[in-house]
Amino acid sequence: MHRAAWTVLLGLLATTSIHAAEPDITLQLRWKHQFQFAGYYVAKQEGLYEQAGLSVRLIQGGPDAAKPLEALLAGEVDFAIAKSGVVIERMRGEPVVALAAIMQTSPNAWLVRADAGIHTPLDLVGKRLMLMPGHESAELLAMLRREGVDLDELELLPTSHDLDDLVEGRVDAYDAYETNEPWQLKRKGIDYHLIKPRAYGVNFYNDVLVAHESLIDQEPAVVDAFLEASLEGWRRALAEPEKTAAMIQANYAPERSLAHLQFEAEGLAELIMPELVALGHMNPGRWQSIAESYVALGFADGPVDLGGFLYESRSATDYTMAYRMAAGGFFLLLLASLLAAHFARLNNRLRREAARRMAVEERLREHQAELFRLANTDALTGLWNRHRFEEVAGREIRRARRYGHPLSVIFMDLDHFKPINDQYGHAAGDDVLRTVAELIRECLRESDSVCRWGGEEFLVLVPHGCPEDAYRLAERIRQRVKDCHDAEGGGITASLGVASLGESEDLHGLLQRADGALYQAKEAGRDRVKVARPVSDS
Repeated sequence: MHRAAWTVLLGLLATTSIHAAEPDITLQLRWKHQFQFAGYYVAKQEGLYEQAGLSVRLIQGGPDAAKPLEALLAGEVDFAIAKSGVVIERMRGEPVVALAAIMQTSPNAWLVRADAGIHTPLDLVGKRLMLMPGHESAELLAMLRREGVDLDELELLPTSHDLDDLVEGRVDAYDAYETNEPWQLKRKGIDYHLIKPRAYGVNFYNDVLVAHESLIDQEPAVVDAFLEASLEGWRRALAEPEKTAAMIQANYAPERSLAHLQFEAEGLAELIMPELVALGHMNPGRWQSIAESYVALGFADGPVDLGGFLYESRSATDYTMAYRMAAGGFFLLLLASLLAAHFARLNNRLRREAARRMAVEERLREHQAELFRLANTDALTGLWNRHRFEEVAGREIRRARRYGHPLSVIFMDLDHFKPINDQYGHAAGDDVLRTVAELIRECLRESDSVCRWGGEEFLVLVPHGCPEDAYRLAERIRQRVKDCHDAEGGGITASLGVASLGESEDLHGLLQRADGALYQAKEAGRDRVKVARPVSDS
């Protein structure tokens, strides 16, 4: 049923259920109670399930609990939370259907100690890696394959679920959630580094809400009601993370600190991306790509056929609902007769209105996106402008201070750029700037940001980047610029200055030191990278 129609019926039937009696519904969580499942807790605690006519029981997961997909397929639960590996079961012919993908990006990452000298997937060759079984770690393995790492060159160990194995050096890398285990290392005062698959082009869905095909066939209205109430729970949880964290601690996870839950909430918001993507959104093409990755890793056999895997609501045309409501009493009988007489006309009216509103909302989104682009990007290069960079950098600096993460910036200036404009004209100079902007983009990780600061100057923000990380990135950019323009006979080079955030330093001071390092690079002969001394040595 369309959401607008569902809202109308809920308003009319606030005290009634979808059935004569509230269906008892069970949801199997993937892990122990934590912010990772906040939307379902909110839907239960704030009565959203009850308003939808459902009595819902949430079953905690964990290493000793039933595996969600196995419990679902065995008929022990009605709904389950699964990783993107659920698509493997569908390719094997299991009747499992994906209703919504809560996380648009997987939180799985290789967690390493900062003092281990491991910064890239290639650095993991010959190392001891502790990972989850089977396809649970598929995105981590897919990243290694994509980067040309032979899995036979790794010592792969089954996870112990004990982070002390990493802390005490029994393993070199640990299959972790970036929203969870890093907090534990932070509390122990241990610096760490995350190698994230999405930084290397591997981007899987995570925490996928799934159901058995038979439930969808037999109770489509129940599935729709549960899905809509759950998504509304997630909207409220993400809108008020501190309130939600306190509720989770009080009712579900008293052993977790509020600070830990809030750390998890902040990380999850970045993975769910509610400002950019509709909650639960799933792209068929992306699922196809994920399925093909599993086939390439040997977890499933091809060819990939995902027919029926993605959920399509069936309750919009379920005309038996009005008759089921009649069991609620005389009032419901009267209401059912009214609905039976006017249902088709009301449905058509609601659909037309919904289509009109969706069209208006889409135009507004497009208009807002265009306004945002114009206000925040450089018209020539398409990079962020100075205003947007300062806004993001300020937020990242606050986050770095809060969680003790390193942060660096790279100030870059093209050498001998003025003669290009003087000799060949500004159009040629503009072409050079656009080319350089694209070269910088190609060198960055997903978490890095770049802006055109002005003229031929560029600034790169490197969150979670220590001086060594930023220096290596700056060298890579410098070499790409030199190689590209040497090949074209242009002779363009770049000078770069690197600075890392000091303990009490603000953005202005950080940029001043990076600019000073850039000046040193110019003075030393150009086409080189210089690193600013730490604040304490300045």
